[in-house]
Amino acid sequence: MSGEFDGTPLVVCPQGHANAWHYRFCGQCGSPIGAVAYPDDGMVESASPSRRRGWLIGGVVAAVVVVAVAVTAGVLLVGSSTDEAATPQAGGFTAGTASPAGIVPACTTAPLVQAESVDMTPDGLTVAAAFMSQCPGGNTEAASSARITVADGQRDIAAGLFDFSAAPVTMKPGETVRRTLVFPAGTYWRTTEMFSGAPQLVFHSGDDNEVTSASATSGSQRVVAHTVAEPEHGSIDGVAEAVLRELRDADYAYVSGSLANRWIPQIGAKKAGLVVDGRTLTSTDVLRNHLALRDKYNNVRLLSSGQWTTFSSGDFWVTVVGQPKLSPAEANAWCDAQRIGVDDCFAKFVSSLFGVEGTTAYRK
Repeated sequence: MSGEFDGTPLVVCPQGHANAWHYRFCGQCGSPIGAVAYPDDGMVESASPSRRRGWLIGGVVAAVVVVAVAVTAGVLLVGSSTDEAATPQAGGFTAGTASPAGIVPACTTAPLVQAESVDMTPDGLTVAAAFMSQCPGGNTEAASSARITVADGQRDIAAGLFDFSAAPVTMKPGETVRRTLVFPAGTYWRTTEMFSGAPQLVFHSGDDNEVTSASATSGSQRVVAHTVAEPEHGSIDGVAEAVLRELRDADYAYVSGSLANRWIPQIGAKKAGLVVDGRTLTSTDVLRNHLALRDKYNNVRLLSSGQWTTFSSGDFWVTVVGQPKLSPAEANAWCDAQRIGVDDCFAKFVSSLFGVEGTTAYRK
C-alpha cells in the first residue's frame, strides 16, 4: 500500500488495517469488515493531507483500545473461581477459618500462689494458699508431681511434690482458688517459730502437667506433699545443714547460761554419715529427728558436741531437754517419766570446764 492517499474510499478492519471500501475481509489479517467507509469523496476533497492522516491514526488507536478491553474482560472471566468456600474473606481468612480473636492459647505460665496462713499441725507445716492464674484464659493444673516451694526471702522453709492429677486445681480468669497445702515431716526445714510474716510460695509445674483451659472441675481442698523436693534456693541437705547451725547458734546462749555445768536429759545424738539400723543418715535425717523431738517435748535445745569439752566426739548434733538437775539420778528420772528407751535418754553433764570422764550417766 502506498504511503500517499489516492482518493479511493477506504474502510478499517477491527485490527486497524486500512482496506478498499468494497472489501468484506481484511486483506492483511482476514478479519471481517463492517460497512463503514473511510472518508467519502466530499470529505476527501475538503480535508487536507495532514487531517486525513490524523483520522487514520485515530481509527487505528480506537480499534486497539476496543481489542484490549475485550481481551482483559476475557481474562477476568476465565480467572474467576466457582469455589466460594475458598474465596478470601475480610481480614485475610477464607470461609471456615477460625478467627484468632476467638482462640485462647494454652497457658504455659505457672500460677501465682500466695500464703494466707501458716501453722504447725500434727500433719506438718500447713499452708492455707490462694491460687491465681496468670493467663487471660485461666488454666488447670493437673500435674502428678508439681513442685511447690516455701521460703522466707532466701531462707528456705519447705519444698514438696504434690499430686494434682486426681483433683486438678482449676483457675478461671480473675478468680482465686484456695487449697490447703501440707508439708509433712521431712519436707520442711524451718518451723513457724523460725520465721515471721507471710512466706513466699512458688509453683513449678511438673513435666507431666496436663495443660487445659479452665473448666468447672473442683478438686480436693487439702493436698499433702508425697515427697520432699528441691528447695527454691539451695539443696535438700545443704538447707538442712544450714538450719542445724542456725538452731545451734540460737540455742547457745540459753544452753551456756541455764544448762551448762548441770545434769540434763540427753535425748538424741546424730550426725550425717552415721549408720543407724542399716541406713546411712543424711543432714536432712538429722534435722528431721531433732525437729520431731523439739515438737514432742518442751524446752528442747540443740547443741554441737564440738563446743563442749564433755563430749568425746566433736561432730555430733546433740539434742537435750532444758530440765537442769543437780544430780544424774534426777535427770534420768525425767527419762523414766517420759517412758523413753534407756538407749535414747540418759543424764549428761554439759560443760566447757571439765573433761569427758564421769559426765555421762546411763540408765539401767
